[in-house]
Formats: sequence, structure tokens, C-alpha cells
Amino acid sequence: MAVYGTTGGSADAIRQAASAEGQAAAAQRNVGELEDKVERLTLVCAALWELVKERNGLTEEALVERIAILDAKDGVADGKMTRTVKPCGKCGRPVSPKHQKCIYCGADRPVSGVFESL
Repeated sequence: MAVYGTTGGSADAIRQAASAEGQAAAAQRNVGELEDKVERLTLVCAALWELVKERNGLTEEALVERIAILDAKDGVADGKMTRTVKPCGKCGRPVSPKHQKCIYCGADRPVSGVFESL
């Protein structure tokens, strides 16, 4: 009869710890990549705003006002553009914002605006 908690249990614990360590390292890499993307997007947005402002005479106040309007369009003024579930245009079943096509009938997800697919 084997004694519970001997070598086999220790080896399993070591494997689980190694697996968790690998997953944590992968998550850190993913976070770093996302941070890089956000920094690049921030730079692009700043450059675009400078061009639009210079060429069209817009003001920071006009930008802030438009941001508030867009923010409230999803029904919640929370500083985010929240993608919502939309009914499929073909079968009427709900289509998650995570899917580009209806999982029931295969029709393309309904789009209501230029940034809806983001």
C-alpha cells in the first residue's frame, strides 16, 4: 500500500507550478504587446487630432463634447464604446460582439457604425 502524498504528489505539484509559471510569463508578454499597441494608437490619435484641428479650426471643447456624445450612445457614459449584442438581420437571434457572423445561420453580424467592429 502506497503512502499518500509521497513523490507522485510532489512531482505533480512541481509540474503544476512550472505550468503556472509559463502561463504567467505568457500573460506578461501579452500585456507588454497590448501596452505597445495602446502607445502606438495613442500616438496615431494625437497626430490625427493635431491634423484635424489645424486644418479645420476645431477646438478641444468640440472634441470633448463629441466624445461625450459618442460615449453615451451605448446607454452608459463610462468612457468606453461598449459593443452590444445585436439581433441577427437574417434569423433574429442574438449575435455577440465577439463574433463576426451569426453562430446560428452564418449571416454577417449587423453593424451600426464605422467603429462597431473594434
